[in-house]
Amino acid sequence: MKPYKTFVPRATAVVAAATVASACMPAIAQIPRINTFFPIGAKAGTTAEIEIRGSGLDGANMLLIHGKGLTGTLTPGGAKADDTNKPVWQAKCGSCHELRSPANRSLTPGQWAATVERMVKARSAPLSADETTKVTQYLVSSARAGRVTAQVTVAPDSVPGVYEIRVATPRGVSSPYWFEVGALPEVLAAPVPKDQPQPVPIPCTVHGCFMASGERHYLKFPAKKGDRLIFNLKAFRYNETNQFFFSPNLRLYDASGTQLIENHGYFDMDPLIDWVCPADGSYTLEVRDLLGRPNPSSVYRLTMGLVPYDNVVFPAAGQAGAVVSAQVIGKGSESVNSKYSFTVPTDNGVVNAPGAFGPVPFLSTQYPVTVAAAGVKPSSMPASFTGQIAKAGAQDVYPISPANTGIYEFEGYASRLSSPMSISAAIVKADGSGIASFGGDGKMTARLEAGQTYQLRVSSANGVVGPNCVYAIEGRRAGPGLDAVLRPDNITVRPGISTAAMVIITRRDGVDGPVTVSAEDLPAGVTVTPVVLAPDRNTAWLQFNAAAGAAPIEKPVRVFVTGKGPFGETKAYAVPQEEYRLNNDPRYRNWSDATVAVRGQSDFSMAFVDARSPILVHPRKATPVKIKINRRAGFTGNVTVYLTGLPLGWVASPEATTGNEITLTVRPDGNNTQSFLTRDPKWAPVLTTLEGASDDFRFAFGTNEVKRVAVISDKDD
Repeated sequence: MKPYKTFVPRATAVVAAATVASACMPAIAQIPRINTFFPIGAKAGTTAEIEIRGSGLDGANMLLIHGKGLTGTLTPGGAKADDTNKPVWQAKCGSCHELRSPANRSLTPGQWAATVERMVKARSAPLSADETTKVTQYLVSSARAGRVTAQVTVAPDSVPGVYEIRVATPRGVSSPYWFEVGALPEVLAAPVPKDQPQPVPIPCTVHGCFMASGERHYLKFPAKKGDRLIFNLKAFRYNETNQFFFSPNLRLYDASGTQLIENHGYFDMDPLIDWVCPADGSYTLEVRDLLGRPNPSSVYRLTMGLVPYDNVVFPAAGQAGAVVSAQVIGKGSESVNSKYSFTVPTDNGVVNAPGAFGPVPFLSTQYPVTVAAAGVKPSSMPASFTGQIAKAGAQDVYPISPANTGIYEFEGYASRLSSPMSISAAIVKADGSGIASFGGDGKMTARLEAGQTYQLRVSSANGVVGPNCVYAIEGRRAGPGLDAVLRPDNITVRPGISTAAMVIITRRDGVDGPVTVSAEDLPAGVTVTPVVLAPDRNTAWLQFNAAAGAAPIEKPVRVFVTGKGPFGETKAYAVPQEEYRLNNDPRYRNWSDATVAVRGQSDFSMAFVDARSPILVHPRKATPVKIKINRRAGFTGNVTVYLTGLPLGWVASPEATTGNEITLTVRPDGNNTQSFLTRDPKWAPVLTTLEGASDDFRFAFGTNEVKRVAVISDKDD
């Protein structure tokens, strides 16, 4: 795995010194987290100045970018305003409603620059070119002060799609957030009166953020009779927690101010208007928040023009690393050139591939791909297949002639590719008799004989047909299956201690033995302690250990699981997941990379008082476990202690202390304890991990074996 492209602030020498100094600073703030960017994307071939909004970003000194073609520089948080040109602003803008109060208006640097430009061009503000430059410099400098801002440059050949950007701080690395690259001109929306709407070109992408109570954006554009225009707003699709404070709404007006159409939810809460112009004229699109409440995360990205939506791509599958000529198919695509080429991502499975009008789901497969067509040659196995069921009663037929006899597995992809059809698939012998079938995004297995010819037949199971009814089927040798997820996706380790990350596995296709969890591509100074999961365990706490003298570093890593089944060995990589909460329920967001960072210094360390003796648990009694805490000089804050990975049937509630010792109680929790009490003693032991936190970061301080008491009877009560 390649390292991140890392981009440090302009003052690199100062940053290097600050990074070294940070190793001596206590951890006192939250885990770095990005809630949103503004603007949330840029056009290929341009540079966007973005404000990064979140928590725990103080001291941010580096950008980590996943994706080809993006570079950037970062202005560290806490930057001071440059007051050199403040007198010009005071003299010229003191009576201006738009420009007089930078301290009380949370506009981004780009918004302030756009506001000054609009005041000069549209309001004839009495500013010379030199004064305009100086006022803009002062307002932009003020906006940067105390905020994390960055300049992201997008290469001209970058294809439209979503990219992941993280921020590194002296304390750790944030979870990533999406940054979308487009192909249309980009516009920053300004808060203007309804009778003075902001002119915008068609087509374009508009970025907006509601920072004042009741703020509304009015966007004016010309249109001719018969023009089809699509207004597609993204907000909820970037961050579903928006629904707590942001309910975007679109309203379209004609030149007289008459409302023509309104929408407040097409993609969940994201509105969309698909409209055909009734007459030549000037029209205004209003963007508002139905709640009327300002919030720094009330950010949207709006495309205006004939930009297709509900998109799929055909072909819907390609071999990893290959260049594919494809076409986007969606509502509105019939009137535009939607053909393009892209390189298939090397990650296998359903990926967000670049699309001509934004990212689209696509199957990246390691096998050669056959596209449905009349007279296609027989495919040897393994292979993948892709097609579209465009007409009622249509059926795609793929001849298959395996070179080797064996059991093969076929897996379908349709709903996972945003296709409205449901797959009906079957393997048929030469005599027409079926030997296996499946429906939907399912699977089937079939024994195929070398030298024989079979047919893979595909049709629509739900009767839904059309050009957007695409599908893909991957045919491979049947083998054991493992799936895994890793939480969290951003793992911070202090020098000399460890951090435990949770790995949850799903066993498939006969994997019922031990499974090993480990990691690769680790940064210098970091190791992992592999974990073996016995057949009765599907959750592991994988410890990342930093050497005492480990230097600050950050790097994407891969956690993997290995196991065996009746068809042989298997290895799978864990999907990094970020956990967040919606209505206090945990939700998970998948990312491309997991990142390990060595940062800072530990406030404390801890250990089991009796680490040499296993923890003995009883089905009806509590077991005390003593923990010793060693504090860094000067640290007197709370330490919360956890025991994770206890066997089913027992729990230990976290406890906090300001002292140097604490006792946790391992007790039965009412679940069935028999599976642990009767488990095979030859299996890998159950280990509980000792974790402690002085803030939102949790660190690991070793493991201890959990055993059952030797004899259990009524006398033991």
